Parts: sequence; structure tokens; C-alpha cells
Amino acid sequence: MIERQHVVNEFFPEADAMREAYDLKVKDPYKQTVSWQYFCAPQMYTYLRTVPQQMFPEPLFGRFMQHMKQWCIDHLGLVPMGVPNLHLMINGCTLGLHSDFHNGTWGFVYSLTRWQSRKFSGGETLIMRDGVPSYKKHHVQGESLYELVPAQFNQLLLFDDRIVHGTQTIEGSMDPIEGRIALVGHLRPTSPIVKGALDPAGARKVILDFHRQLAEQITAYKEVQGTLTFRLAIAASGEVESVTILTNNLVTPATGYAPSAEVEQVRNLIQRAAAALRFPAANGKSTVTAPVLVPLPDLKAIEIVVPHANRPARLQEVLKAQLKDIEAQGFQIEHAGDEFAVREPLAGSIRIESNRIAATFDPPMWVPSQRDHFQVNLKESLGMLARIGG
Repeated sequence: MIERQHVVNEFFPEADAMREAYDLKVKDPYKQTVSWQYFCAPQMYTYLRTVPQQMFPEPLFGRFMQHMKQWCIDHLGLVPMGVPNLHLMINGCTLGLHSDFHNGTWGFVYSLTRWQSRKFSGGETLIMRDGVPSYKKHHVQGESLYELVPAQFNQLLLFDDRIVHGTQTIEGSMDPIEGRIALVGHLRPTSPIVKGALDPAGARKVILDFHRQLAEQITAYKEVQGTLTFRLAIAASGEVESVTILTNNLVTPATGYAPSAEVEQVRNLIQRAAAALRFPAANGKSTVTAPVLVPLPDLKAIEIVVPHANRPARLQEVLKAQLKDIEAQGFQIEHAGDEFAVREPLAGSIRIESNRIAATFDPPMWVPSQRDHFQVNLKESLGMLARIGG
């Protein structure tokens, strides 16, 4: 079970190939074609970033993203939210202390930095420790307040996105070959992931009913916050054979990750309720991986309707042509008839009807701001589609 933060060394088998591709792109300043964004918010952030597709060959980067996604599903029960940014930090670059509560459940940093031969100081990820320093202590400084995690080559660092964190200021070379190079992104829960004989729609309904029942049971635990993901092994009969907790970042504001009776009670309640679930019978065994956000969020489906005055067939063709760009943002979509079935980041559908575009998605285990942001962006995207000329 993964809690608070986690490091995976030697994460991707083709890390050397990715680093070689990076070096080839930037080593000759007269031939470099990468478009960098200089991201500077004074007194907070200073760094360069770009989309990784500019840097790495498409097949290689595709294999990285597939490896990343599968590892996250297997070990965390979460998925990456779209494509990460590629960060370059050279002399003077820094990431001030901040929290990414609105961006994801977990943050990640995948390093392509040649850390052992670096020519700079700084560059470690700074992660604040739990608790407020006591004024009674005579002297508190440095790593009694925070932890510094070096950006070792081919290392994946994961941490709770709520934790205040940053990156130590780089002091040293201005050469992009000698900088701190990392892919940076966020992970969130997806709709339940169903493998095996079970019908996915039926299994998702069982989990949604489970969430609704759970919402009533944990109302009393007002201080517990966070996300727990679990994997159920399910017999052909529909009975749950085992419950494995994958991640657990349940905390209270007062205790953080320190032991808490309330947190333990909520974890046990969720585990017992999950073990008691009954799924429809099937012709073989299955697994279901699902999240629980505490406190439970809005459990109403996301429904967005946008009117249009175009030919439905025309809009379907346009949407099909845009699927590759949409999937690069983290969506997994299949086209069938007049419907586009969405698998990730949420299960749902987009239907192009005679005079409207209707989108429906499962309620996400996301905090309200994350859900709101998803809905606003989706409505804007569907609105743009609706305005395309016939």
C-alpha cells in the first residue's frame, strides 16, 4: 500500500533512449527546433517547459505513457491526467513552495536528469514534513521541516498532491544538456476499472451504489479527508474474494499522516463495506479497481447538453478527426454509430443528435474544483464543435 510519497527507481526500461532523444534535440543551438515556454511567476516559479511530443519520437513516448499508465493502474488504481509537461531547470530556476490540491490526487516527477554527474547545486524536490514546529523547541531548521528528494536518473517520485512542495533553486550551468530535466504531471481516480468476465457497466453500477451507501456511513467522520483506492478479486458467483488497498492518503488536518483513530475507523469501514459487495454472476473471475474520496463528493452524473444547427454526420466526422488530439489530453474514446464511448478519465458517452450534443459521465471521485474544471472545459470543447460550419 502506498501512502504519502513513494519512489520507484529504474522506472522505464527505455530511459536511456529518451535521454538520448532529448540530448539530440538540444545539443546544437543552431539546429534546435523545440519551442520552450518560459514560465515565470515572480517569487514563485521560474522554469522552461514544453510538450514532450516535441522532444521524443512518437513511438518511444507512446511506450513511456503506456508503461506509466499501466504501472499506475496496477499499483495505485489511478491514471495520469493527460500528457505531462517536460520541465527544464537551469541556473536561477526554481519552484517555490506550493500545493497542487486542485490538480490531482497524486503528483509525479519522472527524472531524466544525469544526477550523478550534474554540474549544478539544488534541484531536489522539497516535500514538507507533517506537523507544525513547536515554538518550545530551541532550534528548528532544514530537514527537520522538510525532506529533499534528489532527481535521480530514471526515477519516478510520487507524492500526495496536497502536501506543500517545491524544487530547490538551481545554481550552476545554463546549458540545457546540464540542467534538471523531468516530466511532471498529476494522477487522479478514474471510473472503476473492470477486468475479466464481469460486464463493466453492471460492475460500475454496483460501485456507485456502494458510494451512495458509504456516504451515509462516514458522515460522522467530518475531519477525515483523502482518497483510498482498492482492488477487488471477484468470484464467478459475484462474491468478493479479497480486498487489496492500493493507495491510502486519508488524513485529518490535525494529525496529517500520523496515526489517527478516526482515519483507521474510516479505512476499516470502507474495507468491510467493499468486502460485503455482491456483483452480478458471470462466467469467470474478475477484478474491479475503484476509488473512494472522503468526504464523498457529488454522486450525480455529469450531464452536459450543447445545441447545434449542423448536420450530425458532419459533426461526427469532425469529432472522429479530432480523436487523436482529444486522447492526448487523457481521454480514451471509441466510436460506435452516433455515439462516442469514453473509457477514461471517466466512463461515459458523447452523442451527436439531430439538434444537440449530449455528454454523460459517471460521477468522479474528484474534489469539487476538479469536477467543475472538467465540466467547464468539456462544455467549451463541445461548444466549439457545435459551432463548426456544416
